[in-house]
Amino acid sequence: MVNNGLNISLSQFKRMKRIDRDEVMYQNLVHIRKAQGDSKFHRKFVYMWLFVLSSVLGLRRFLPI
Repeated sequence: MVNNGLNISLSQFKRMKRIDRDEVMYQNLVHIRKAQGDSKFHRKFVYMWLFVLSSVLGLRRFLPI
């Protein structure tokens, strides 16, 4: 796993100033949103691939290809 500086212990989090804590929480939220966006992007490719594969196999069944 890549250490991106977002994973800190609870004691470190408690010792931080409020502004720094807010910044860490914001960075974590941005990181989570990017990860969700990436999975949605890859899911579109998976659905497109399944559609193409199903179409080709369906055409092979009904047409002499």
